[in-house]
Amino acid sequence: MGLMDLFKKPSKQQRLEEEQERAKTEDLDLYPGMRVEVTTDDGRLFLAAELMELRGNMAKLKPFIDGSLLSRSDQAIPVTIRGKSSKDNSAVVVEATVRCGPNDIWLAEHLELVKRVDNRASFRIEVDLEAEVAPVDQPIGEKEPCRVINISTGGAKVSMGTRRNVGDKFLMWVNLPPNTTLSGLVCQIVRVDERRYDYFEYGCRFLGLDPEDENLVLRSIFDAQNFQ
Repeated sequence: MGLMDLFKKPSKQQRLEEEQERAKTEDLDLYPGMRVEVTTDDGRLFLAAELMELRGNMAKLKPFIDGSLLSRSDQAIPVTIRGKSSKDNSAVVVEATVRCGPNDIWLAEHLELVKRVDNRASFRIEVDLEAEVAPVDQPIGEKEPCRVINISTGGAKVSMGTRRNVGDKFLMWVNLPPNTTLSGLVCQIVRVDERRYDYFEYGCRFLGLDPEDENLVLRSIFDAQNFQ
């Protein structure tokens, strides 16, 4: 390493990687690069973004969904920000205000961590969607029809006629509005919400949902809100 390299400022990408690594080692609740979902006081999903440049109780939010889905405002808006902890993927819930910043960036201010036992890391919306499921070890076999009752980027509640148990995994194909199909989502049952003759409701989490599919779920949530 040359003498000049000792005085060279780290690049933006290097700083981001260093901050993310520090978050992992120090188990920080908020960290740069965190994917967050922002909801308004009336319970509507307002913004899906990457948290950037966290400083004290302020941060910047960079949308990763098409800006046409967002309603920008010059006024400070009270919101709830949800994400996943760097420690154990548990929910992180923060109250704040957001307002417009330059270049489609949103400014989050007055960040205050909320401590609640029943926090969820993802916004969930009630729906009624057609879907199909199949065992993870028989993806080519006959699929069973089911309904998706609610959905988030973290998981879904699914109703079907087959009896299953907590911990079971299956593949799911779900039709999202207006004309998108998510194929082969890996789901794991974490909760049996209702069980009666020939009808079962299961709370499921998605395993290995990639960013592209996550964005498709978010877009469907925005679209569903527009019709409610």
